Amino acid sequence: MSKAQVTLTNLEEALNRILTKQTRVIPSTQKLSVKAVEEEAGLGDGSAYYYKDFVKKVKDCAVKNSPRANVQNAYEEKIANLRERLNNETRLKEKYRNQVNELKTQLANMASQHNELALTIQQYQYQVAELETSNALSIKR
Repeated sequence: MSKAQVTLTNLEEALNRILTKQTRVIPSTQKLSVKAVEEEAGLGDGSAYYYKDFVKKVKDCAVKNSPRANVQNAYEEKIANLRERLNNETRLKEKYRNQVNELKTQLANMASQHNELALTIQQYQYQVAELETSNALSIKR
């Protein structure tokens, strides 16, 4: 391995130790920065800046692990959960609205049939009453 690869490997290992809070040189509570990674790796100031991709990686990790990002992620997660609940409630509301409309239609049909049957029963009762009166008249004669 070349010296550059060894240095990069040391920096990567130091970054992993800092992220897992298993540091050897710096306190585990120290904020993540390029300087902190250099100190943990046992390198001089500015050594990591020869590796642009690594510096970008450290800065990205620092942004992801910052308390502010964690709070923002928590808010985003809560908002996502609330949106999911809202979508579910909207879906259920639409489902129940459709059921209510179907039941109202069924009720209207049943009421119509009830009215028809009641009218038919009333007509038959009149016919029975007429037959009874005509039968009673014919028996009296």
